[in-house]
Amino acid sequence: MDVDVLSDALAMVRLSGALVFRVDIRGPWGIAGDPTFDKFAAVLPPGTNHIITFHVVLHGECWVRHASRGWFCVPRGHAVVLAHGDRHDLADCRGRPTLPFATMLGGRPLLELRHERFDTGTAPVTGLLCGFLGCDRRAFAPLCAALPALLTVALDEQANTLLQYAANEAVDDRPGAGCLRVRMAELLFMEILRLYMQTLPADATGLLAGLRDPVVSRALRALHEAPEKPWSVELLAARIHASRSGLAGRFREVIGEPPMRYLTRLRMQHACRYLSECTWSIDRVAGEVGYESSAAFQRAFKRHHGLPPAAWRRAARRQPVGRLTSSG
Repeated sequence: MDVDVLSDALAMVRLSGALVFRVDIRGPWGIAGDPTFDKFAAVLPPGTNHIITFHVVLHGECWVRHASRGWFCVPRGHAVVLAHGDRHDLADCRGRPTLPFATMLGGRPLLELRHERFDTGTAPVTGLLCGFLGCDRRAFAPLCAALPALLTVALDEQANTLLQYAANEAVDDRPGAGCLRVRMAELLFMEILRLYMQTLPADATGLLAGLRDPVVSRALRALHEAPEKPWSVELLAARIHASRSGLAGRFREVIGEPPMRYLTRLRMQHACRYLSECTWSIDRVAGEVGYESSAAFQRAFKRHHGLPPAAWRRAARRQPVGRLTSSG
C-alpha cells in the first residue's frame, strides 16, 4: 500500500481549523495581525499548541509586512502563509499605519465572524479569505521545521476552485456549516503546501523536500506505512532497493537526521495519538508502535517527551476547552 506521507504527517500534526472568515475592505486601511496562541487556546482541542495563519486574496491586492521581509504585494489568486504564528501587517499600500484587528471589531467575538465589511474611503475593495489553523507543533517537528516563517504561492486552477467554495462556505450558517468551514480551511492549506513543494529549489532540505527526492521519498513511504516494523537501516535500504550508505547519507542530508531517529519520532507521535484517543494499556501502545517491551517503550517515550506515557496521558486529558473572544 502506498502512503501519502504529507497527509499522514498533517494528520499527526492534528490540524484543526480555529477560524476562517471573509473580509471585504475599502481603503485606506491597515490591519496589525498578532495570531498568538493564547488568543486561540480556549477554542482549540487538547494537544493543540500552535497557530498557523493564512490569507488568500480573493480580489484586488493586499500589501503584507513581516519581520523576515519588508512590505510586499500579494495579488489576486495568491496566498500568504505565516507558519510560526508571527505578527504581521496587512494594508492597502506600502507603509500604511495599522490597527489591531480586535480594535476594528469593537470587541465582537471572533468565532461569530463570517463576512466582515469595512469601508474607510474610496479606494478599490480588497477581498480576503483569512484562516487560522491550530496544530500540535511538538507532534512532528520535521514538518514544522520544513516551513519557512512566511511563504507565498500562486494558486492553480484546482486550488482556486477549492478557494471559491471555501469563500462561499465561510458565510454560510446552515446546520453543519461550521464543521465544513473547518475542513475547507484544512484542505485549502494542504493545497497551498502542495503548490509550495513544487517551488522548492533542487537543493532544498526538510520533510517537504524529502517527499520529492526519489530515494528519501521511498524510505519515508515505507516508514509511514509500517512504523511498527523492526526497521534497521539495512532493512529499509533493502526495501527501497538502495544501498545502506546511500540511503543513510541522502536521508540525513535532506531530512536533517538519520532514518532511525526519524522513525523514533514517528513512533512517538503515533504513541501520543493512541494515548490521547484510546483506552489501551501502556503495554498495548508499546506493541502497536513497535516496541517489544513496555519498559523499553516507556524509557524512549520519557526521553522524547520528558514525561512517562501515563503522566503524559493524564496531562493531555486535563487540557480545557472554552470560548474565544476578540478581547483575548
